[in-house]
Amino acid sequence: MVPPGARYNGASSSSASFRDITYSPTCLCPWQRFPSFRTTSPRTTPTMVTRSQQLTPDDESQDSDASSSVSEIFSDCESDSDSNSDLELDSEDSDDEDDSPEDFSNDDGQLPPEYYLEQAESLDISQLRQKRYSDGTQEKLDETRKYWNRYCQHIGVDAVQQWKKVSDSDETVRFLYSFFVWRCDIRRGKNGRHTPGIQYKSSLDSFWKWWHLILKQETGFGLSKETIVKVQDVIAMVANEKRLNLDRRPKKNMYIEDVAEFARVLLTTTEMTFDCGWQRIQLLFYCQLAAITASRPKALLHLRYRDIGVTLIRDPEGGRPRLFIFLKPDFTKRFLGKKAANEFKIPEIIFDPTLVLSPHVCLLSMLFHIKGFKTISTNGPVLDCSEKLYSLGVLDGKGQQQLKLRAEILDKFVFCQVEREPTGYRIALEKRLKESTLRYWMRRVGEITGFEQVTRPYLLRYAAAKEFNNSEEVTDALQNVILQHSDISTFVRHYEVDVDVDVQGIIRKTGSQTSRVRFACSLSASIDPDRPYKLSPEESKSLNELPVVRARQDTVNKRKRKWEDRKAKLSRAMAVCQATFGHLGEGAPSRLHRQLRQKLESLEDRTIEAKRRYNKAVRELRNEKQRQRNRRIRENLERYRNEQPVIDLERQLAGKLVDTKVMGALEHKGSMSPQHLKVVDTTLTMPGATLEAEYQRRIDAINAMAAFCSVEEGRPTPRATQPHRLSASDDGESCRPAKRQRHSVIDATDAVLRQAMESVRVRSAEEQRNGLKRHKATRPTKCFLCIGNPDLPLRDRVHDYATPGSLTRHFKRMHVNRPWPAKGVECNVCGSALLQQKSDLVEHAEAAHGTVVRGRAQEGLALEYLHKTGLN
Repeated sequence: MVPPGARYNGASSSSASFRDITYSPTCLCPWQRFPSFRTTSPRTTPTMVTRSQQLTPDDESQDSDASSSVSEIFSDCESDSDSNSDLELDSEDSDDEDDSPEDFSNDDGQLPPEYYLEQAESLDISQLRQKRYSDGTQEKLDETRKYWNRYCQHIGVDAVQQWKKVSDSDETVRFLYSFFVWRCDIRRGKNGRHTPGIQYKSSLDSFWKWWHLILKQETGFGLSKETIVKVQDVIAMVANEKRLNLDRRPKKNMYIEDVAEFARVLLTTTEMTFDCGWQRIQLLFYCQLAAITASRPKALLHLRYRDIGVTLIRDPEGGRPRLFIFLKPDFTKRFLGKKAANEFKIPEIIFDPTLVLSPHVCLLSMLFHIKGFKTISTNGPVLDCSEKLYSLGVLDGKGQQQLKLRAEILDKFVFCQVEREPTGYRIALEKRLKESTLRYWMRRVGEITGFEQVTRPYLLRYAAAKEFNNSEEVTDALQNVILQHSDISTFVRHYEVDVDVDVQGIIRKTGSQTSRVRFACSLSASIDPDRPYKLSPEESKSLNELPVVRARQDTVNKRKRKWEDRKAKLSRAMAVCQATFGHLGEGAPSRLHRQLRQKLESLEDRTIEAKRRYNKAVRELRNEKQRQRNRRIRENLERYRNEQPVIDLERQLAGKLVDTKVMGALEHKGSMSPQHLKVVDTTLTMPGATLEAEYQRRIDAINAMAAFCSVEEGRPTPRATQPHRLSASDDGESCRPAKRQRHSVIDATDAVLRQAMESVRVRSAEEQRNGLKRHKATRPTKCFLCIGNPDLPLRDRVHDYATPGSLTRHFKRMHVNRPWPAKGVECNVCGSALLQQKSDLVEHAEAAHGTVVRGRAQEGLALEYLHKTGLN
């Protein structure tokens, strides 16, 4: 064995002897390299022995040979030849050691040493652990800390000092017991808002875990295992005392069949409307991606266009190239650092049974609407429509044809918000869609579909993860990569939410009925279109008669009268002062003027306070009505869940009920815009008989969705109050669903629009030149900007308001007070020049269309114009 640092003088290591090994000074022991480390006697020089060469009693006969060999190596008395060679070697090495060390003082990048010392002193070690948490986790920690501070304030102790008193003692366990009891009792949350409190034991467990994390942050240590066991017993005791639900929140898998039904209702329903068609299409696209990739909800919401690639891939089996979507969600959980992003390759399915599950149709329609494909040519053909896309191929010698996106949209969000502007809605690609908005949309569409379970984004991940686990093509390792889990146990604990196999068939060997069991576990099995998720108009009115609501209403009326009295008193006082003394701010203020001004300011402050209290009472009344409405809905759902199955069963036995089809696809087709109807027609079609017909089917669906993205949907259509239960009839024809009838309404639509346009042209050209004024009774009650907006539904374009004052309020709220576009606003009714400022719009509205905006609103617009132009 060659000691470290040695080198052979011979050619072969197998035949080399110890004498063939030489040592450089850098390989010697410290006491050999430096005189100060030398011992007083050469005999005390230590001998290096490896573990494999440790001596035993049987090796005593070899001690003399080994010691002699070692002494030859480390001895100072060697032969002349060896000494000469070593001296030569030492001289060579000494030349190297005499070289001066490298000088790094001239490094242009490094700063003075004081800077780095200051950086070391300024580092706050206590904040390092907090940096590891995401924004959502930190928000939960902050919320739990606020509850701790609030409880300590309630019992009269210092919250900061109480952290120091927490230890592995019985007093701490007792303190936590009272803390958990208080947490279950409170009914007011952030900013005094009403909260239902903790309902599940699992929620109390989560609250305890958040508190324990904060304890580690505050003190640097957690409780011992024995104390944690005691705290868990305390949690079980509190849950029993407060009658918390011991079951966890129910989970369900939203299988692809459920997604198909959900998507069909999403496309066809008018009970729920969006600001514009873009929101409906992007919600459909989100559900498709979540069901396919099993990505976390936030990962998809943070998706940008740079994370998406669209490519035509050559088919190795021949034929036309296939369109692929390359998806790479970059945002993931980052507790211990950023994780490697997965890239999903999603090929287009030709002869797809349903296009409502095709992400390619949705993505292409969105890209064509925003003109997302990159172009270079200025006068030649470019990729701007689906017909040109499906006419492309892959060049000879290449395996793919990439479809590049514009550089301007690469950093924009795929799932974005929509902003209201004076003439319509703008797709704000720079603003990410909020997770709360997504959850509300999915819950609302799930209610309309008839699902009993609340539809949440994570249900899509549960189902996709289960499909990956059941697939023979996906190993456990690949499943962990797709789901970004460290171990398969995470899936077993949190994702295996239901047993969807036929256990009886497996045990009895009678044949598997897993498909039927799977449907029984799905959301679609619980579909009931008559489930009362909303109150009828009569039930809503009955809420006003509840004692708690009437008490709130009396408070509102009382505070409103008080505010109006103080407002009238302030107006009278200001009028008297103005008539008697003139403007109090003019000239040198006298003592009397100062006193009057102070009294007026005091009266004005009291009026403002009365207004604030009145607004608070109105808000509390509105919140109380909403709480009572939610309580009544829960009661109706519980009663429906317990009684309706029995009622339906008895009616069937009595022959008084026939089963009706669930959720007619076009129940409110009269409320749809033509663009919406076209989307439904092209998307819910059967696959084409030939390849060309199938591609034309996709082209039609993409074009219809792209045109629908900018259409404003208007108000929702309420569900019919009568239940969808039909009496039995001997006539079979009465039970058949009515076929959808198509009527040509183009001529009628044009006539209605022409009539509406004439009604808002209240002044002729001669009247405008002469400056003649119209009487208030002849002022229009239709909005000229809405009439000229082709993206609005017809009923919203020609909507007739009750009074001209109502029209003015609509005009100010929807067109004047909205963010003003940089390019200005154009009036499509009279074809006037572009209106650059809000003041121009107000003047044009009154001069040409009789819509009057006066008073403070007009003064505010004038001041805004002066501020922009710098004339004030």
